[in-house]
Amino acid sequence: MRQLYYTIQTLLRGRGSNAVKLISLTLGLLVGILLFSQIVYELNYDTFYKGHERLAMFGTREVSAEGIAGHWEYDTYRPAAAALAESFPELVECATPVFFWYQPDLYIADKKLEETKVLFGDTLYFRTMGIEVLNGDPRQLAQAGNAFLSKSKAQELFGSENPVGKTFSMDKRYDITVRGVYEDVPGNISFPSNVLISLPTVEQNFGRGTWNSNDIYMIYVRLRHEGDLEKLNSRITEAIGRYTDVKGRYNGESMECRVLPVTDFYFSSSDNVRRLVILAVLGFSIFFVAGMNYALAAVATIGRRAKMVGVHKCCGADTGHIMGMFLWETGLLMALAVAGSLLLMRLFSDPIEDMLGLSRIGEIFTWQTIWVPALTVVLLFLVAGVLPGRMFARIPVTQVFRRYMDDKRSWKRGLLFVQFLGVAFISGMLATSVNQYHDLMKRDIGFSSERLCVGTATAGFGEFFSEEFVQGAQHVADDIRRQPFVETVGCSEQSMLEHYSSQPVEAEGGSKRSLVHYQYFAKGFPEAVGLELVEGRWPQQPGEALVGENLVKELNWGDQVMGRELLSARRGSRDGRAKVVGVVRDVRNMGFFQGKTCVAFILDPSLCATFHVRLKAPQHENLVRLNDFVKQAYPQSGISFLSYEEVRSNANASVLRFRNTVYMTSVCILLIVLTGLVGYVSDETQRRSKEIAVRKVNGAEASSILRLLSAGILKVAIGAVVIGIAFAWYVSDIWMEQFPDSTLLSPVWFILLGICLLTLIVLAVVLKAWHIANENPVNSIKSE
Repeated sequence: MRQLYYTIQTLLRGRGSNAVKLISLTLGLLVGILLFSQIVYELNYDTFYKGHERLAMFGTREVSAEGIAGHWEYDTYRPAAAALAESFPELVECATPVFFWYQPDLYIADKKLEETKVLFGDTLYFRTMGIEVLNGDPRQLAQAGNAFLSKSKAQELFGSENPVGKTFSMDKRYDITVRGVYEDVPGNISFPSNVLISLPTVEQNFGRGTWNSNDIYMIYVRLRHEGDLEKLNSRITEAIGRYTDVKGRYNGESMECRVLPVTDFYFSSSDNVRRLVILAVLGFSIFFVAGMNYALAAVATIGRRAKMVGVHKCCGADTGHIMGMFLWETGLLMALAVAGSLLLMRLFSDPIEDMLGLSRIGEIFTWQTIWVPALTVVLLFLVAGVLPGRMFARIPVTQVFRRYMDDKRSWKRGLLFVQFLGVAFISGMLATSVNQYHDLMKRDIGFSSERLCVGTATAGFGEFFSEEFVQGAQHVADDIRRQPFVETVGCSEQSMLEHYSSQPVEAEGGSKRSLVHYQYFAKGFPEAVGLELVEGRWPQQPGEALVGENLVKELNWGDQVMGRELLSARRGSRDGRAKVVGVVRDVRNMGFFQGKTCVAFILDPSLCATFHVRLKAPQHENLVRLNDFVKQAYPQSGISFLSYEEVRSNANASVLRFRNTVYMTSVCILLIVLTGLVGYVSDETQRRSKEIAVRKVNGAEASSILRLLSAGILKVAIGAVVIGIAFAWYVSDIWMEQFPDSTLLSPVWFILLGICLLTLIVLAVVLKAWHIANENPVNSIKSE
């Protein structure tokens, strides 16, 4: 207890340096705990399911005639689930198809339900996945119009009432009856849901998948034993061959099949692995910078506290007691830092949740993962406490009789080096992420999105292809066009920035096939959205089409484009053929995470219920007016407009979250480094005050004193900043691999960033040392 008493007294006497230590520890713990907990949270993806060791996913890949294998794809054919269960009864307990690509709007009365995560499954979904059903019979999922709700969603919607038998509307077209409740699922599974609707419901719209169409299902397989995976994979391709062609496909291609452990699916994406590695680097960077800054602040006081250590040793304290006293000091500051971190998490929970992509921050802190923040605290305690503690413990007892002259300059500069390197690295990553997000949001997407918004009617027009549907959509478009805040209106099948319907088309000469993304539109649509005509004319008759420049290139059409036909279009011009009459600039419908797609736009108004409205300025106010108008005029249509800026922002949300993570880390590490630098300069000017005074008496100007101090810091900073910026450039290049058409920032920008950091460092030194450099030297000498 005496050690604790002395520790508290020491902390109270050294409030200034302790404030620096506390800031370092608090910010380091805040960011470190969040990043490391997020990493562990994602490393546990898909481990929620009971018996997840026996759960796998079915995938396929194409292999060319030359033996070149493509990527494994896990969106596949619906009948594969039944085929696997039928072919391997001794290995497969059950299998289920899951559909998640379509996220409908759900309503109770006229109120749209918020934060719904919809999944479509069949009667074997819960049994296969290992999710507990709390109420109801899953066999009712065999019928269209039935659904199960998660426990929390049922309580949110119906309170304490029994939700079974309650109804809601899907897209204001289908009435859905709640048939049961299942346990809540966490966010770290590949396809989380709080509403499970029966597959036959969605297949009323999209059709039931076959071996030749709608390869948009995910197939989950539950094995009888964990060791059955390899046995299944050794025979699976042959078994699937009994149901569909796996050999002798297009141009001699063959199809290979496998099942993948469900816990490996998330990490089958190199983008996910790459991001986690970078997050780990960021976490360790701020972790060590915080620890080194604490150590720097402690070592800086060694000259002032050496005599105190000598007194303790004269009174019988040994090395262990001195070490323990400094560990107590670190422990008390750590406790305050933990409390500060928790308070910051509480105060800024909303932006933290947005940054990490969580519905609530508590998701990453469970009893299974509580060891992560605990281990972070322990490691930071050891890093921050042991190094200075050992230095103080080794001070000889003779220091009670004379001034301690060992200023540990090499240690201080080494600790500063680590901090400068860390801030340079994270600043470089921040520059990359900020630039890339700006590029994704501002880069040309093939049409004019300025003041353009989009909304889809989900009901109210009758059936597709009918005259009632065409007239109803046209009536809505005309009504919107007449509003004084509207500039122009165009109609198409879907949004411009999403996955269109697709069809493989053979290139000229039969050398390859390319996947053509196509959608349908009504007359006037290309002009309304600002497509740019490169060649030909706008379509005038149903079945006429526009194609992108990349399609012309990929299909080897050369200069002979006009009059070409796109065959096997899903609907097209009634007979399944679309005639090309124009070429437009490529539309980046899939964003910039993929390369350019081959796009085509086919004139056919019988499928168009998505309205593209270009508003007059000001956009925000007029968007509110537009949504109010359609809600009042067409309450049953389900139309809700979003600006294309918001559509693009949603599509690039992962990049925004990464940018914000790096931004938060950068701000924290910059604060840590600046407080450490100010503390170091303060200690140096105090320690060298007599030297500075003598120099001034001998004629030195204040500017020369400032240059002297700045030069000492720059000797450490230049090398650290160069290494940190170079490492940031290397890691940034790795991160940019997920954007096929993007380029890394020019090295010139990284060099300029390094110069700015060095300037900031020198500026901090000058501002802190300005007083001592201009002080009357007599004040320092007379105290000698």
